[in-house]
Amino acid sequence: MKLRGTRAVWVNAWPGSILSMQMKIKRSSCFGVAGTVLAALVLFAPGRAQDAMSGVAMGRTAGQYFNYAGNKIFYQVAGRGQPILLIHGYPLSGELFRHQRTGLSDRFKVVTLDLPGFGRSTAPNATGSIMSYAKDVIALMNHLHIQKTIIGGHSMGGVITMELYREVPQRFAGMILIDTNPMPAPIVGAAQWNAYPIQARQKGIASTVPLLLPQMLTGRTRLGFPGVANELKGIVMQASLNGFVAGGHALADRADYRPLLKTVKVPTLILVGVADALWSLEIDQMMHAAIPASKLVILPGAAHASIFEKPTEANNAIRSWASNMAAR
Repeated sequence: MKLRGTRAVWVNAWPGSILSMQMKIKRSSCFGVAGTVLAALVLFAPGRAQDAMSGVAMGRTAGQYFNYAGNKIFYQVAGRGQPILLIHGYPLSGELFRHQRTGLSDRFKVVTLDLPGFGRSTAPNATGSIMSYAKDVIALMNHLHIQKTIIGGHSMGGVITMELYREVPQRFAGMILIDTNPMPAPIVGAAQWNAYPIQARQKGIASTVPLLLPQMLTGRTRLGFPGVANELKGIVMQASLNGFVAGGHALADRADYRPLLKTVKVPTLILVGVADALWSLEIDQMMHAAIPASKLVILPGAAHASIFEKPTEANNAIRSWASNMAAR
């Protein structure tokens, strides 16, 4: 398949083998007597081993809170160097980017946040919009004294990224758009986004997981690596009802950012899973054609949560793009 102006990364979408590693941990008592020996079998898919190993070595990055507009917002910072601020999609949290915090922190200062009502951030009510979320991100940048940075977002986070560029383009060193959509929600789409809050209020957030996961992860990942699906389910389940409701309505009411695309003057990386059935790769091709200095990378074997499903490939794409950007 050849796409005009598209540079694609094609890798093995379904690994033919699984790498198993046995780890033994010996624990001694304070008297020097050998204690319990714990044997653990850890299974990794090729392409995931590096990220998982980094996570074991580095551990979860400690986070902090700051207060803004009545919300207590949680954020994490990992690494040093060129800052990259990443904004999660709906109804997720900054944990969507945990592989980027571990996998890119040797070169970049990776900043993630939980938007109000998601993850560990609080929201006193169920009001929110793309514009209010953009203000939360600006407040975090000000809090961390980051004047200019690469800003990226996944899905709803990508919409927020475009809103940020409309409001404060001078704060961008570059842009990353991941499985996102510049178009306003059509009638059917708006009805769907407004229905998620109704479902959550009546049946609980857990009842939405079977609806969301098939969009976020391919069937092969859900069947072959159920731990990945369970982890993403856990991220969804962290959302509060206020956050879940506000985010759904924000997506239903989002603006049309297509006129903005041709005005983008910073280097832009567009990432999309080839199996993204929510916002298909044709949308990303359209964005690539409209944004002058853009690069499109298609991630095989990935659905809507491509940066989580194929973290090694996504991180390699970010590194390559950032290297070329720095060389200009």
